[in-house]
Amino acid sequence: MANDQGRAENQQIKDKDLFECERGGPPKATTDQFKCGRCKQWKCTYYQLQTRSADEPMTIFVTCVNCNNHWKFC
Repeated sequence: MANDQGRAENQQIKDKDLFECERGGPPKATTDQFKCGRCKQWKCTYYQLQTRSADEPMTIFVTCVNCNNHWKFC
């Protein structure tokens, strides 16, 4: 039974834990197909996931290896 501030802090902790969990996994193969908008490096990892209906294209999730910036392509 937390107030609004407590709920926000709990959500930040959950988000941080999820982020750390994903980063702690096995190393992924890198590619030079995507350029990071933040650090302008070409070293990124990516994966594809079907997030919408089957007749729509897959969503590509990209992570910069250098600065850990995340973005997606629909």
